[in-house]
Amino acid sequence: MKLIEPIRILIADDHQLFRSGITSLLDDVSDILIVGEAENGEQTIEKYFELKPDIILLDISMPKLDGLEVIKRIKVKDRNVKVIFLTMHDSEEYIFFADKLGAKGLLSKNTLKGELIFAIKTVYQNEIYFGKQYDKEKLKELRKKFKGSSSTILDDTIALTEREKEILIYIADGLLSKEIGDKLGITKRTVDYHRSRIMQRLGIKTLPEFISYAVKFSMANKHEEIE
Repeated sequence: MKLIEPIRILIADDHQLFRSGITSLLDDVSDILIVGEAENGEQTIEKYFELKPDIILLDISMPKLDGLEVIKRIKVKDRNVKVIFLTMHDSEEYIFFADKLGAKGLLSKNTLKGELIFAIKTVYQNEIYFGKQYDKEKLKELRKKFKGSSSTILDDTIALTEREKEILIYIADGLLSKEIGDKLGITKRTVDYHRSRIMQRLGIKTLPEFISYAVKFSMANKHEEIE
């Protein structure tokens, strides 16, 4: 697919090395043009409306505002924004929520150049691309699978305190106990105590199970906010 005008891309990621890598990767693609970069969520919103790119390549885990919040805020003013999430979080929960928010695609940061270019050109043509395994039918199945799961997850956490729910969301964002403590103004030991209490109350035995639950809770919580 050869285009007369290049597809204009805004890259948003808090790691300079990653932004440079994507720029270098796409530099020799004649019908794709990098028009700007952003290093945090707030800057992404500013640059989107300043540069009017065709597509944002957006990291989910961003400082100040995460990628999920960025797309929510942009869509208030521009419902037609095209976003492809580039992330280390490419589980079904994240694909479901990205789709729910109106993103046009989600790819692992380990995606090869050919697939990234294909995704960009597919999304530019107003199609969606969430990876080779997620065609429209597979996405429908995913939506059906998660339908009703949000309320179930939230019901399970009724017994938790607001502080414990807050900690769950930070865990879903990949923060360690000390980092969570710094954000909340409490000690690492206090965070670890809350983590232990959450696992005990929810009957969770292992760390992978705990992290998976935290991600599902975070998705369910944000899902409820945009209903």
